Amino acid sequence: MRLSARLLVPCLAAVLLAGCGMRFVYTQLDWLLPWYARDYVTLEPVQRSELDRRLGALLDWHCRDQLPAYVVLLRDAQAALRDGPVTAARLEEFLLRGEALWDRLMQAVAPDAAGLLAELSDAQVAELGAAFERRNAEAREEFLEGRPADLRERRIARMEKRLQRWFGRLNAAQRARIGEWNNALMLDGEAWLARRVAWQQALLAALEQRADRAALAREVEALLRTPQEGWTAEYRAQAAYNREQTLALLADIANSATPRQRKHLLAEVGGLAGQFDGLACRAPAGQAA
Repeated sequence: MRLSARLLVPCLAAVLLAGCGMRFVYTQLDWLLPWYARDYVTLEPVQRSELDRRLGALLDWHCRDQLPAYVVLLRDAQAALRDGPVTAARLEEFLLRGEALWDRLMQAVAPDAAGLLAELSDAQVAELGAAFERRNAEAREEFLEGRPADLRERRIARMEKRLQRWFGRLNAAQRARIGEWNNALMLDGEAWLARRVAWQQALLAALEQRADRAALAREVEALLRTPQEGWTAEYRAQAAYNREQTLALLADIANSATPRQRKHLLAEVGGLAGQFDGLACRAPAGQAA
């Protein structure tokens, strides 16, 4: 169920932080998510059916109750970007609204996630732990291993790719600004990976006591809604600083956009809002559509 959170992350977070290109068709999630879940755990037929049932209800609720707020958020962001210039503080206001929508989604996801996790067998829990280890090794190879200069170039390339999705081709000054952003970041890849592993270990520990469904539900909700509770003071400070640097970068890129880039950006944001606004959502059971 964690992918559902990432794919349904409030749209503005994608616009502002360019963190997950959202060129997906919303109605495809009902078949995409079960396949993703099986990347971590091999589900039995009964479990797969239960996942489909819970996921269908969750997506129906999200489409009816949450997407309208996403559309408003995107339209407001589009207006601010059109009227410009924008400040980092203004962008953070939108981001905070997006994070509030994220929390509401996690609140809705948590009971279903806990219910599904409670039905895992010992073998499936072990499979989940092995999948975590495999993905962590892949993350270490991609983000931590290599010469410092190579890691720097890969970070810059990732950010350029994300921004080009929204602005189109970047110019030399904008690429130089991304380099300045990268140089200013407080980077501690080992701390990032340790935080990720700690979250996974907390989930696996909760699953060892999954016979107590109430306790499992509380732990799953806490892990989904407040993962930062396990952060050290130093890591919190680094995360806050890097967030400030990234918002400043995005404000600078937006304010330096050429007319062509601005047209591209507004079309992308408006197009995404239009896609969500045009979706037909199923009415709750017992009500007319």
